[in-house]
Amino acid sequence: MAAGGLGLSRDRSGAYAWWATLLLTLGITLAFMDRAIVNLFVIPIQRDMHVSDTEISLLIGFAFAFFNALAGLPVARWVDATNRRLICAVGVAAWTIASIASGLTANYMQLFLARIGVGVGEAAVTPSGVSLIADHFGSSRRGIPMGLFYGGIYLGGGLSFLLGGFLWNRLGDRLIAVPLLGELHSWQVILIAVGSLGLIVAPLMLTMREPQRRDGNVVLAQAGLPLREVARYFWTNGRAVFCINAGFCMLNFVLYAASSWLPTLLVRDQGWSLAKAGQTLGTMTLLLGPLSGLIAGALADLLVRNGRADGKLLIGILAAVGCGIAGIVFALTSQPAIVFAALLCIAFFGPFSLPLAPGALQDIMPNAMRGQATALYVFLTNTIAGGLGATSVALLTDFVFHDRSKLNVALGIVSTTASLAAVALLLSGLAPLRKIAKQLVPVDTSGKAQLSRHLPSRE
Repeated sequence: MAAGGLGLSRDRSGAYAWWATLLLTLGITLAFMDRAIVNLFVIPIQRDMHVSDTEISLLIGFAFAFFNALAGLPVARWVDATNRRLICAVGVAAWTIASIASGLTANYMQLFLARIGVGVGEAAVTPSGVSLIADHFGSSRRGIPMGLFYGGIYLGGGLSFLLGGFLWNRLGDRLIAVPLLGELHSWQVILIAVGSLGLIVAPLMLTMREPQRRDGNVVLAQAGLPLREVARYFWTNGRAVFCINAGFCMLNFVLYAASSWLPTLLVRDQGWSLAKAGQTLGTMTLLLGPLSGLIAGALADLLVRNGRADGKLLIGILAAVGCGIAGIVFALTSQPAIVFAALLCIAFFGPFSLPLAPGALQDIMPNAMRGQATALYVFLTNTIAGGLGATSVALLTDFVFHDRSKLNVALGIVSTTASLAAVALLLSGLAPLRKIAKQLVPVDTSGKAQLSRHLPSRE
């Protein structure tokens, strides 16, 4: 393996690299607060806007996820060729405006359109963040910063439930007179309050510096590649790219289904109040999510440093097994103590996938394709997992069981099936990933003109 390949690149991390990582983590934390806060208020939104489980699932799933994925493709091209910190700042500002608008909507369609706006704005955060971190840290040291960055997803999700539950408990379920805006439901006021935090975060993104773009230890003279070169690299290494994307997509299918319906499951199946469900899930997510993401990253780094180039996939398989066990429990029992144990299991193992998939893709991608590789992964994850995860559960309750009280069985079936698919796909990706790791050679300083000489051979 050449210098700059897996495990041999010089660690470039320093104090500023960690500062930039913390800022990016703050950005993704806010993104997932704005993304997840609506999930807590499924029941009052259904009541106030008169919508079914399937309609609300499209709101919390498809409306955000599909357009987030669609916008991510052109954004990723900009990430790979232009100023990434500016893209971050503009993205935060855009989804902040849309999040505030979500709280001002008067009907289902307006809220649907606002959620599309949140999705489009948030398309900037993941590809730019992953690309920046990859240029700040060597390949055998990316696991922990990637774990920290993706831990922001669970910080955001946990804070949204915790803060949302707290505010709901304080404000109550009522109409509130807001100056200049008139009477709004309390859940609308909470959406506006949480969304407004972006007005603070967006300017902070401009304090980051744009790092040099690198492949391994080689500084690139220019960024950006023709689409035909990108397509050729993806095609040449299609099996590895497919298994990484599809395997972690299935694992994220579990996460989307669970995060969308667990608050409602605890209210319907366990008889909890909405505030209790929000505060419990928020605390659990806040504590376990970032910790497990860091553990996943550290374990993957350890395996890579010990010669296992496929370490990130191996840890992903472990996570899928844990999530599958939790799904079986949801389907088979409503006994409170056992359900709570399953919640802990999925809260711990679920976040394992989040730093691993982008990290694995960065390990096999030239610098000029990193944003696009991440955007492709986000596109597949959001359209399939995000677009169908929540809805697949709702379709079972509405059209198979014809019974909303069967939510636990529906969630269990979806979670177990997707986890098994993740295990099979990630196992299939081990060998092709190891093959690329042995052949990977960074491009030289002439950048895109020389990339084709270093493409790994066809699998």
